[in-house]
Amino acid sequence: MATSQAFIERRSTQRFDFPRSVAVRRGSEEGLAFTQDISARGMFLYTDMVLQVGDDLKLVLNMPSEITLSEDVRVRCQVRVLRVLPAATSHKSGVAVLVKNYEFLKEAQIPAIRSAQEPSMDEEVALHGKASD
Repeated sequence: MATSQAFIERRSTQRFDFPRSVAVRRGSEEGLAFTQDISARGMFLYTDMVLQVGDDLKLVLNMPSEITLSEDVRVRCQVRVLRVLPAATSHKSGVAVLVKNYEFLKEAQIPAIRSAQEPSMDEEVALHGKASD
């Protein structure tokens, strides 16, 4: 008699497969990541940064119109690391994060993007004042 394993879906919100570049900050350390998927309550991303479960991070990314239901919007999020999958062949760890809070950045506050480069977290902080840690 064979037993089958049942898969229980724990996600409470729809996930969207959107690869987006993300500026990451943990304290004074900055890095880059890219998303695999995004939902209203969290995201899964890949990064070279060494992160631990429970780490609090700040992320800045362009949220796609499919999630905002209007247009792409620049968002700054405070997140907590829920799960870290060790790097495999890509040398990037997979990281699941929970969005604790977020703010939409106004178009006038966003610096010009030079040669498709995302503005650094320092540029974001310069525009909006000191970020609270």
